Amino acid sequence: MVKFESSTIVKRKLWTEFVEDRERPGRPSEITEEKIDEVAKVIENEPQSSVLSVATACSISQTTAHRIMTEHLSLKPYKVQFVQKLYEEDMQDRVEMCKSLIPVLEDNHIQQNLFFSDEATFYLNGLVNKHNARYWSETNPHVTIETVMKSPKLNVWCAMSKNQLVGPYFFADDTVNGNNYLSMLQNFII
Repeated sequence: MVKFESSTIVKRKLWTEFVEDRERPGRPSEITEEKIDEVAKVIENEPQSSVLSVATACSISQTTAHRIMTEHLSLKPYKVQFVQKLYEEDMQDRVEMCKSLIPVLEDNHIQQNLFFSDEATFYLNGLVNKHNARYWSETNPHVTIETVMKSPKLNVWCAMSKNQLVGPYFFADDTVNGNNYLSMLQNFII
């Protein structure tokens, strides 16, 4: 018994063979081994370079620079973390400060009057601070959060000591500044 393929399957096979044999239209790719090496050298010398500066330095388009950096060099952009710079003389000052604070902190009366505080902003639409939100995954989960521009928000302050919680204190203004923080300390805390 002879088996015949449907005409649709035959057409697809013919079309696929026809398309695969054709040359690709458009510009030829700018990505060459020389350009990849050139981009790698720029990144090696200045790893904080932007895609635009790499593209400019290598005389290629931003899209090509980005493709080389991500696909060929397997580079990923990471968020820079800013920390306080410490100098050599700071180390001894920190040790001295710890030595003077330890006996003070062991005093029970001081422990009861030592407070740690922080403030946070809560958006009424449920938005979270995107700088604090991270999604850890082996692959990009493509998480998106729809937001409303100029969403109402509420700034809240709270403190705690060894024996008690103070707050929450809700700031009336949209932002926390020196004036309304001082007013909160004078009128709410004291």
